[in-house]
Amino acid sequence: MPRLVAALCSLLLVSACAGTDLAKHKPYPRHTVQANAENTTETTGAQPTNVPDGQPADPAFAADKLRLTDPCKLLDREVLKTLGTPAEVTPTGFSRCSDFMKDKNGKDLAVTVEIGQTMTTELKNADKQLAGLKSYEQTLDTSACFVSVITQEKPALGLTVQIGYKEGDACAPGRKVAESVVKLLKERVALKSPPKDSLVTLDPCALVDKGVVEAAVGATSRTYPYGLHNCSWVADGKEVTLDMRSTFVPADRKFDAKQVDADLGGVPGYQLESTGAYPSCSVKWVQRLNTGEEGEIVEVKAAGPKKSEFDRCAVAVAFAKGVVPKIPKG
Repeated sequence: MPRLVAALCSLLLVSACAGTDLAKHKPYPRHTVQANAENTTETTGAQPTNVPDGQPADPAFAADKLRLTDPCKLLDREVLKTLGTPAEVTPTGFSRCSDFMKDKNGKDLAVTVEIGQTMTTELKNADKQLAGLKSYEQTLDTSACFVSVITQEKPALGLTVQIGYKEGDACAPGRKVAESVVKLLKERVALKSPPKDSLVTLDPCALVDKGVVEAAVGATSRTYPYGLHNCSWVADGKEVTLDMRSTFVPADRKFDAKQVDADLGGVPGYQLESTGAYPSCSVKWVQRLNTGEEGEIVEVKAAGPKKSEFDRCAVAVAFAKGVVPKIPKG
């Protein structure tokens, strides 16, 4: 349930998460909540890639195909009109899009689709069928429903349609939209053509040279993909995570008041340390600017339990320097 609550508030589906009209504000970033930090990693629950990969339920659901899918084009306006009055769609990141619309009585109805999610827990608990695929539903305080559809079982990937609705059954419209999303994915009508230097098509787990990984976490590390644009390499007492995302980019590049500059071989980086039971050091850089204040960034984080003594910032910077040359230039 903590994952459900965090995801719901970050996606701004329910007004109870805050007292203002959150649909009009910039989406808040999602954060991983560290539980039992001395003994766990941030990637707990993801499936390691040393398990042989299975095939997606349909070729259209393959990860490389999903990366080229525009999630906003998966919110079929004609389908949404059967639920009420659609608004303008709002993209969040590479793989998620929302429509903060009204139902037929003018009441708030928030519809969000996200594709390419890691779904280990959802697969384990899937007890329904939707559009010929395994499905799992979660509800939250009768005001939201998460309809998850499994598109691949090993590693577990899928899509979720999330409905925020206080006026009735939130799962019924969720199933209807999810069925439409599956159909559109199979028909390959929601394609996008990203710029040459975009991060959107890159597989983070396959991007980094083996030598860079071994230098950072050792030769016996385990690889954990998470979603379509995040990958972690984990060893005893140490982990490095590579995350690529579309997000808000401040004009002055001040992502955090405590950040310091880091030179990534001629590319300006921004380094930030955090303390606590699971200290970390992250370094990020701007890959490209899109429109307005939105752009694409790459972030490398080195972390480990407090008892693990290593220079987290040195590891993060060295790893980042190994990633920079692998990313296409414009």
